[in-house]
Amino acid sequence: MDAAATESASRYVVFSVSGRLLALPAAAVRRFLPLPRLDTPPTAPPVVAGCFRYQGRIVPVLRLDLLLGLEPAAPGLYAPLLLIERDGRPLALLADRVSDVIPAVMQELPDTGLTFNGCAIGSVRFRANDATVLAPERLLTETEGHLLAAFQAMADERLAKWQAAEGAEPAA
Repeated sequence: MDAAATESASRYVVFSVSGRLLALPAAAVRRFLPLPRLDTPPTAPPVVAGCFRYQGRIVPVLRLDLLLGLEPAAPGLYAPLLLIERDGRPLALLADRVSDVIPAVMQELPDTGLTFNGCAIGSVRFRANDATVLAPERLLTETEGHLLAAFQAMADERLAKWQAAEGAEPAA
């Protein structure tokens, strides 16, 4: 990459899901986490692998393989999570592997309308391959986002009830 390209480069997190090389703007990824034990409430939609508690908040884990229509794959033992935020709430994306965080210049897709909800916005070169850049704010439709927020609120409320019960004095 030449000096002029480096100056206009942004940083991207390159990862894989179901054998596909994907990327997210590094600024959108708050943290990488190891896959914890997930609770799977019966009301969770199939695209939600489960939930876990992180820093006192319920975090749903989305299966990008199902969300993007890729080949379904069971998460491996050491599958990483990419922690992002959506509408001020934490959200984790399940990946097969995180490859690197790279500086790159994104090549825009000629027509983002060809991707579901326009979530694929471009590509970056990673080694000898292209990684599809996803826009985190477009991973879910507006309706899916509202449903996920309602699901999170219900899970937060349920957790609060359990925490309140733990703090209650036992009856004498």
